[in-house]
Amino acid sequence: MKRIVFVAVCIAAISAASCQKIDTQDGALQYEPSMVPASVKASIADTRVTLDGVSPKWEAGDRIALFTTDGTLCPAFTTQDSGSSATFSGTKPDGSTLAFAVYPYSAAVSASSGSFTVTVPAEQDGTIASAVMVAPAGDELMFSNLLSVIKFNVPSSLGVRRVEIISDGAVSGNFTVNGSTLAVTAPSSPTDAARKVAAVSTSGFSGDVLVSMIPSTSKRLQMVLTNASGKVALVSKDLGSAMSGGRIKNLGSVPSGLSFGDVALIGSSTSSQVSSSSSQPSKPQIKNGGFETWTIDGENLPNNWNSFQTFQTGGILASLLKSQGYDSNNRQVKRSTDIRPGSSGSYSCRIWSRSVYGVVAQGNLTTGRVYASNLSAAGEGNYNYTDQDGSTVVNKNVSTTPNPFHMDFTGKPDSMVVWMKFTQKGTDTNHPYGKVEAILHNKVDYKSGYNAKDCTGGTHHIGEASTKDLTATGSWKRLSLPFVYDDRSSAVSFVLINFATNSYPGGGAVNDEMIIDDIEMVYNLFNIRTSSTGWATLYLDYDALIPSGATVYYVKNVACGYAGLVEIPAGQLIPARTAVLVKGNANTVYSFNGRETDIEGKSAAAVSGNLLKGTLTSMSRPGGICRVLSAESSTSMAAFGDFTGSTIAAHSAYLTQ
Repeated sequence: MKRIVFVAVCIAAISAASCQKIDTQDGALQYEPSMVPASVKASIADTRVTLDGVSPKWEAGDRIALFTTDGTLCPAFTTQDSGSSATFSGTKPDGSTLAFAVYPYSAAVSASSGSFTVTVPAEQDGTIASAVMVAPAGDELMFSNLLSVIKFNVPSSLGVRRVEIISDGAVSGNFTVNGSTLAVTAPSSPTDAARKVAAVSTSGFSGDVLVSMIPSTSKRLQMVLTNASGKVALVSKDLGSAMSGGRIKNLGSVPSGLSFGDVALIGSSTSSQVSSSSSQPSKPQIKNGGFETWTIDGENLPNNWNSFQTFQTGGILASLLKSQGYDSNNRQVKRSTDIRPGSSGSYSCRIWSRSVYGVVAQGNLTTGRVYASNLSAAGEGNYNYTDQDGSTVVNKNVSTTPNPFHMDFTGKPDSMVVWMKFTQKGTDTNHPYGKVEAILHNKVDYKSGYNAKDCTGGTHHIGEASTKDLTATGSWKRLSLPFVYDDRSSAVSFVLINFATNSYPGGGAVNDEMIIDDIEMVYNLFNIRTSSTGWATLYLDYDALIPSGATVYYVKNVACGYAGLVEIPAGQLIPARTAVLVKGNANTVYSFNGRETDIEGKSAAAVSGNLLKGTLTSMSRPGGICRVLSAESSTSMAAFGDFTGSTIAAHSAYLTQ
């Protein structure tokens, strides 16, 4: 018989009855009924199980299986005919009545009380080899195809190795068929395994693929296609009508541009979740960042900070500046009681500009030391710098404690926050801006000035948060300056922080004023430890850089018992308040650093259509569907289970679909 029109399935094996002696319990010998010759005429019904207009036909050598009313399987009946109708000959038990027939004979079945059981395998080869056809007994056996078939075309370019079909009802496993009416009875409450059937190819599919299934009333199918790399594509199909027996449903061609990615399982219920366990490293702050301590020089200089009264100079400029009276009444730095809103402190720091020989000397405050040796305000000899070894006692009448000319610092903050009230007394259209900068560097006397910067070749600059276009704020304003790093892996030794009433030396107007308060280094850093299978979820309120060795996904769709994952490429940022799934090595801690821009200056790309939700704090389980990353998963694939617990962990993600 032409196999081109049918789909192979397996059915449960049964031992064929034959004429032989058997022992009874009392030891007496009995004989099975003798076998007698028999022949039947068989035709093939004009069913919808045809491809490209080719109708099924018998071929010489085809064999069919005949069952008697008591469930006995006769030896194979064989035909030497060809065509849509053929005569099959064989033997049957003497005196028996034939009940139904099955093609092919190799598809043995188990029969009982006028019905028989067929098994559709969960994995098939996707080819048209042979189909199960059945016929009730009668003057002529009229065979009809028993199963329903899904047909689709797979472009070879996709490299698909496995196609899994998932339905609402049973599509694989055992089902029962009435031997007279051929009515199919499928399991009413199928297991998850019975709802799936797959076509598998080790070399990859190219062209038509056919999958045979238990007939069902389902009108919807899900397809899970897996390529050679183990990546998965999820496709939903509305069939429009139920898949009855003998029907082929042509789904057409799978799009050649189908997108493949990773997936997570949608598993069984779980009472526990894989949560993100955090361990925060130290978060160094700068000394006297709130300007509350002024014991070095009374109210004229905050401890750990410096300005012109501790400057270093040389040549004629030294005597000129000193002749201008850099004493406690004329130093351009003063303690202020004008504090920022909400401050818990009592003081702030005020700096201002003044005229020196007709040139505007900007207000200047630094954690390093002021150096001035050039008559031109913008000359290379004028800058602030980190003096690693230097310190001075500013006013011995106030304190004998040395004030250092450097700020020891080992942190790698994500931003620097400072409160500022900046007032400009005049209009300088050429130079209208003030300056704030914080430079992280290693062990070097780092210089920062208009025309002087790290004269050691630039390899000591690690990161910087700065603005050189600060305009007047009028009232208090909170500034947040993100750090941009050259190399986050380098060790930091010092921070050089500089404030200036004008970003251009000699620019601005006399009595331009900055009042500075509550400087804070902000660290957006969160550590998570992956599970024993290497997975974790994460939800942060800041943009975060993906650490080396970790892969980050969000969930784009949920179908077929899977959650479709989309990777956020390495080197990009995870956008703030974006719930994600993290894959890494098992039981490994990964640190997620917050960044407003990455080292190339790109912002975090928005994530569209993410189905994962997250929480920053511990929260009660929401109503309805709530799936969490299951701690019970024993596979390398992430698994989301319906959460039966009461509390969702802080900084973790969950699904509500």
